[in-house]
Amino acid sequence: MRQLNLPNLYFAAVLILLMYLLWMMMQPFLGAIIFAAIITGSIYPLYRLLLDKKHFSRKGGAIFMCFLVIFVIFFPTIYISLALSKEAISLYQTLAAGISDESVNNFFFGEGHFAGFIKRASSMFGIEVNLNTFKTEVVELIRSFSGMAIKTINSLVGNIVNFLFDFVIMILVIYALLAEGDQLKRFLLDFSPLPEEQEQLIIDKFNQMNFVTLVCNGLGGLLQGVLAGIGFWFAGINLVVLWTTVMIILAFIPLLGISIIYIPACIYLAITGETMTSIILFVYCSLLAFLTENWFKPLFIGTRIQINSLFVLFTIIGGMTVFGFGGIFYGPVIAILFLTMVELYHEFYSPNTSGLAEK
Repeated sequence: MRQLNLPNLYFAAVLILLMYLLWMMMQPFLGAIIFAAIITGSIYPLYRLLLDKKHFSRKGGAIFMCFLVIFVIFFPTIYISLALSKEAISLYQTLAAGISDESVNNFFFGEGHFAGFIKRASSMFGIEVNLNTFKTEVVELIRSFSGMAIKTINSLVGNIVNFLFDFVIMILVIYALLAEGDQLKRFLLDFSPLPEEQEQLIIDKFNQMNFVTLVCNGLGGLLQGVLAGIGFWFAGINLVVLWTTVMIILAFIPLLGISIIYIPACIYLAITGETMTSIILFVYCSLLAFLTENWFKPLFIGTRIQINSLFVLFTIIGGMTVFGFGGIFYGPVIAILFLTMVELYHEFYSPNTSGLAEK
């Protein structure tokens, strides 16, 4: 009977226990740490450029990048949160008041083309469309949406202390990753049993996806959201700050993007009698989304990441379901890391791979 190696078992048990305790201690800050790693991976090329140009030392460059993150993320977030809180309160009243009995009746049950289509469809399928029932459903949908928006925004504003604490943790982690990144990277690589070139491939893919998600998609989302928000302002739609912010966030979602907002907005304009404005806004926003997704983003992304848009869509939706808002960023990162591990498996660890022992 083979004798148990007690020192090895004892060492493994203690190591697992300490890792578990460390996990329990770090769990409250996990979101801030992960997001800090994502931001660091995105800004690292700029940080590297500053060091190569001899403008800063490692610690000086890390401090400069932290201040840059504060000015780019922190102050705009506080301002937008306060503006959103104010606008979200009036969202339900504005929409509910705009959808009057007369406007709904004229659009859906009057003499227009859409009303004629409704009548023909209802008679064809033998369905009776009732104005009161329809309006009740629409208003209830608006109430649910606006209530969710108000709850989310007020929760953010109400937990401002927690937000500030997490942001401080995030800045400290960003500074540590930039200033002490080489030592930390060496520690993690030495701890991992994978060959160094495979570990480096995983790190490179992680940083590339961070750059694509935050920088490329961020610039594309900002472009779409702001320009679409300007279109909303010209169209006379209220709460422009709210809708612009929501569209900037939704622009991160491939395939759907800002259409989740501007299509209902165009329908709303058509219902309230602004048919020509609705058509112009629809064409404008559709053209804006098409150019951004098919010209602007590919111009920045290039060949960095080749990943199916539908797969990214599912990972973002799934990420938001599991992690909340952070899932917009976590989902694609998890997806690219999974695909990288699959690539490594096929190249080095598959039973069909020859020369595994030598690898």
